[in-house]
Amino acid sequence: MRRLLGVALVTAVVVLGACTDDDGGDTSDETTDATTDDSEASAGSVRVVTLNQLHGLFCVDNDFCHAPDRVQLLYDELEAADCPELVGLQEIGPRQEELIPPSLNEVCDGEYELAWEAEPGPDRSMILSRLPIVDQGYLDLAAFPWAAYWVRVDSDIGTVDFLTTHFASSSNNPICTAEICPPVCTPGIDTNRCNALEVVDFLDRTADPDGVTIVGGDLNATPGEPTVETFLDAGYFDAWLEAGNAECDPETGEGCTGGANDETALAGMDIETRAMNERIDYLMVRAGGDCAAVAEVEGFANEPLDEPVNGLFFMADHTGLLGTVTCG
Repeated sequence: MRRLLGVALVTAVVVLGACTDDDGGDTSDETTDATTDDSEASAGSVRVVTLNQLHGLFCVDNDFCHAPDRVQLLYDELEAADCPELVGLQEIGPRQEELIPPSLNEVCDGEYELAWEAEPGPDRSMILSRLPIVDQGYLDLAAFPWAAYWVRVDSDIGTVDFLTTHFASSSNNPICTAEICPPVCTPGIDTNRCNALEVVDFLDRTADPDGVTIVGGDLNATPGEPTVETFLDAGYFDAWLEAGNAECDPETGEGCTGGANDETALAGMDIETRAMNERIDYLMVRAGGDCAAVAEVEGFANEPLDEPVNGLFFMADHTGLLGTVTCG
């Protein structure tokens, strides 16, 4: 069933079953490994990607920052990651809207189904799913063009509610009034925090309480800010930290997902040695029942290409996250 929820204008993580301890591990931004017993290793899983791909609206002379090349590089990364079951993309601009829908049959044997509402706008959210979609919907968030898209899928671990989103950025983050924000948001807070309250409220009302709920996206907020705390207070955990990874180090760029030196014509994607300096992209997980512990985390599309493609060493101006969720 397709459900329209708005009218205007979206790291490997493993969540293990009951009584499984978080054994931490390597705290780099690459991978944290954990030892699992045979029953855990044989459990079903769902792998999830979140990535802000960059709309490229400001790239007037290079086809939206070489959007065709970047879409192909996205497909290459998905193939290299063995085709994760759920992919949440944010900052999908007009050029990606033209490129992705007709070309999905070119990646992962054509197994991805596209979930999104074809509403006009400069900053869209998309979900690609290799799992059966049983429900889906578009969520309009306070202050144009911020929005989210949600799917419910059937999986080996049961029902999974996955929402991908892009929250208000510093360039468009007005203070809430009764006219621009819904009742769930108190007038006087900023739109970025309101966006988190809207998503939490929606999923509280919509998601299966006995299933797994995952929010993936560019929240445009760093750890400790009210937007991030809103999810933690609602029972979600920040998968990056729960996995035992170190917090973003702005001096080295390790553990960071955004804020790179992006003042070039290609938003820093043409800089092989670019360094991120903030963590604003997340996988937030809330598991029903006894599903609780995180065991493994890594980045997605976070390493430069060996050779640039049309000047690009990266296909996005953010570092993505890749997660595998397993519940016993």
